[in-house]
Amino acid sequence: MLRPDLVSRPCRLLRVIAPSVLALAVALMSHPAAGDGPARGSVSGTLTTVSGEPVPGADVRFEPPAPATPRTSQDGSFLVSGLLPGPYRVSVELPGYASLVESVTVEAGGTARLALRLRPALSAIDATEVTASYTIGREDPGPGIALSRSEMLHLPHFGDDAVRALPFLPGVAANDTSAQFSVRGGLPRDTRFLLDGVEIVEPYHLKDYQGVFSIIDPRHLADLQLLPGGCTSEYGSGLAGVLDMTTVTPTGRPQAEVGISLTGVWAGGSGTFAGGRGDWFASIRRGYLDQVLKLVGSENETEESRSGPGPRYWDAHGKASYELKPGHRTSVQYLTSDDSLESEEHELEDGFPEYHLFDTSYGSSFAWLRDDALVGEAAFVSTTASVGRVRRDRIARGSGYGFDVEIRDVRRLDVLGLRQDWSFQPSTAHLPKWGFDVRRLRADYDYRNGAGDALGAPQAAFAGRLSGTEYAAYVSDRFRIGDRLTAEGGVRWDRQSLTDEAHLSPRLAIVHAGPHDLTVRASWGIYFQSQRPNELQVEDGESRLWGAERAEHRILGLEKGFTTARGRYRLRLDAYERLLSDLRPRWENVLDPGTLYPETSSDRILFAPSSARARGLELLLSRHGDGTLDWRLSYTLARVTDRIDGRDVPRSTDQTHAATLDVSWRPSPRWTLSAVWVFHSGWPTTEVHGRVVSDMEGGTRIEPVLGELNGRRLPAYHRLDLRASRSFSTRRLGTVELFIDVQNAYDRDNLSGYQVDDRRFRLDDTEGVVYTPKELYWLGIVPSLGIAWRF
Repeated sequence: MLRPDLVSRPCRLLRVIAPSVLALAVALMSHPAAGDGPARGSVSGTLTTVSGEPVPGADVRFEPPAPATPRTSQDGSFLVSGLLPGPYRVSVELPGYASLVESVTVEAGGTARLALRLRPALSAIDATEVTASYTIGREDPGPGIALSRSEMLHLPHFGDDAVRALPFLPGVAANDTSAQFSVRGGLPRDTRFLLDGVEIVEPYHLKDYQGVFSIIDPRHLADLQLLPGGCTSEYGSGLAGVLDMTTVTPTGRPQAEVGISLTGVWAGGSGTFAGGRGDWFASIRRGYLDQVLKLVGSENETEESRSGPGPRYWDAHGKASYELKPGHRTSVQYLTSDDSLESEEHELEDGFPEYHLFDTSYGSSFAWLRDDALVGEAAFVSTTASVGRVRRDRIARGSGYGFDVEIRDVRRLDVLGLRQDWSFQPSTAHLPKWGFDVRRLRADYDYRNGAGDALGAPQAAFAGRLSGTEYAAYVSDRFRIGDRLTAEGGVRWDRQSLTDEAHLSPRLAIVHAGPHDLTVRASWGIYFQSQRPNELQVEDGESRLWGAERAEHRILGLEKGFTTARGRYRLRLDAYERLLSDLRPRWENVLDPGTLYPETSSDRILFAPSSARARGLELLLSRHGDGTLDWRLSYTLARVTDRIDGRDVPRSTDQTHAATLDVSWRPSPRWTLSAVWVFHSGWPTTEVHGRVVSDMEGGTRIEPVLGELNGRRLPAYHRLDLRASRSFSTRRLGTVELFIDVQNAYDRDNLSGYQVDDRRFRLDDTEGVVYTPKELYWLGIVPSLGIAWRF
């Protein structure tokens, strides 16, 4: 069967035009801009608390980066010179205070004035990180900060997708073509997506291809916090962890941005209103892989025809918030996306005619109202009401040698949610928290798989509705024990009406902040993950929901910071074990997970483990310099297995060894050069054999036979990604940024799996079966470039 590959066809076009396009881009990036002359500007400012007290010794960070990072003096003042004209994003991260982000515009030859005021966090104990998380997006290189915001935007990542930067973190695995990822050996479904406190269901574009991009615009993210287990009790289901994303709070005058790259176009804006009491942002993105595919044509020289516009997708994201009074802010937010694929192909594959038709449509829409308020002087309450819809309409037909497929798949999920979280501070060393979450879910199915015998009997069919309510409540208490020890204990109660289940989840986290910037963390907890009504695998014959899966997390880690004359360094070491039980069965394609007909492929296998175990050791060493050279080195030693029929079977993304090295160099405020090298052990695969069997007519035929499940491994995987960014700032045009991105720069052939069909079996001279599989590979060199204009 043909294995359509969304990305490989555009890559052929990019390889053809890459030399000329890259030469033009390099010429533009090297050419001096009108604003590169001596007419530079400065920013003079002060940093105080809201009560007017100066804050000395704090780093004030600029984006785009300043020639040097200014540090406030004893009176809280700072001065930075040599700035190119244009808008800048100024941020301050300081323990015990809420994150501060302001905007300032630098005029040529002028000095901009800036008054920054830090608002204390609810308490110092509230700012304590009791859970060992990886944070992307904040500028402070302190505890838990894995990648700063500027690094997140400037590191190589295909398709301008911040989620694709997550595999650079320890313990995160992903393939080349999909934005979906696995955390510490978990399945992609085991990590929950939260955006400003609301769960985003199925947050990916191009689901026919395993979700090539996420639907989240990185330009509106203040940070992404990946909690790879050990979450405290306010976080619900998610056996592997939670990706908690927070949007930016715009400040200053309105700004707009437009951009174009080889994968899409985007436009957006942000600003404030009502004298700074309100703020807003909005953006829309449109991908045009459909247009690229039209230019590329066919990979197969013997193809006869192709029609249809191909894959199309877009998304939009917006938010508006208003401060009703000091300490009380209300916001409304929306996120919507749409995908479609229309393609009809007639072609020859190994001399046999094949036909493929795909007519699919996917969409999602989420909207929510959030109210955050201080109650008195010691309590804080956050209330969120949300609504969401996720839909799927999929038609797939195909015929050729050994297969005949006809699939009709229509699904819809509607979600209504209400959540409220409270925190109360009776003293500086005591922080109780509690809250509840109610979600009403309804899923509609109309599925039919017409692939089957010559009479067209369906392999699977299901039509019906599943609706139910999820209830959750939690309570926890964070408290200080002495000067250096902080603990948080809590319990969570969850109930799923569809399966009539209820569970209690006790959790405990302890952190010891020792001298010399040494932090030790330990956490333990029980986690349950119920099967949602939209997660029913009706394509594999399922018609009922399974009970909740259970996980026990055990995590121990330490983090050490130290400063030398060459920069600031952080060393982090984490050891973890996750024990899973009550696992529900799942179907996987063990040889070719990228097929567009997954439910009809011969390599689709039922995994029915009685239990599972994930354990590992993660090391992360990072260096933050003076704004010119930063790097991170990570290494993971891990193993994840499912217990099936009394044997430990490695999971499909089990990688014994994994390492990542990324480097960001800023030789000047205008230039950022980045490189990422990724390595991991080969993923497990299943060997295929052939055997001779008798057919009904008295003859013989060769039948494929799968060997030991995930009993072999593919070769080791590695690649190098490069990215160069160049900014131009002028008084009239604002800021223009051009980037060049190259994935897999040395064109490594990384084996992804095998394509199996009857044509690849033959008998040798001794009547033995010889099998020659067709090797499938991940992406080769993928060049990309784009330009953004902010004004």
